[in-house]
Amino acid sequence: MTDALFNAQQAVFDALAASTEVQALLGYPARIYDHVPPGAVFPYAAFGPLHVEPYDDKFTAGFEQILSLNIWSRYRGGKEAKDIVQSFYDVLHRANLSVSGEVLLACEFHGADLATDNDGLTYRAVARFSIITQSS
Repeated sequence: MTDALFNAQQAVFDALAASTEVQALLGYPARIYDHVPPGAVFPYAAFGPLHVEPYDDKFTAGFEQILSLNIWSRYRGGKEAKDIVQSFYDVLHRANLSVSGEVLLACEFHGADLATDNDGLTYRAVARFSIITQSS
């Protein structure tokens, strides 16, 4: 199971990092982290909570993953965070990701939230995507 989960995250990272639209917003190389380094430059994105459900059929094991991407921005107002969510949507919604060792059945936008962080300066958006895979 862990290979399927990691390989899906890697496919998402690769697709986002290769996008010139994402690079225009998050730099080159794109500031997308699994673990945010100390002093990370804003804006950036980080993989967040992951929810996994079985997606088996009669013959094959599979998973539906609700993968969250946290977006952090210090832009005055929510526009930058919203633009990053849009860029992630443009890259990932109904994308044909190459997930090592898995057959991708679907990658779809699952929703987003935007709020001001407790410090009153930082905007945090969470973009969620449903990724359904089965063993190849």
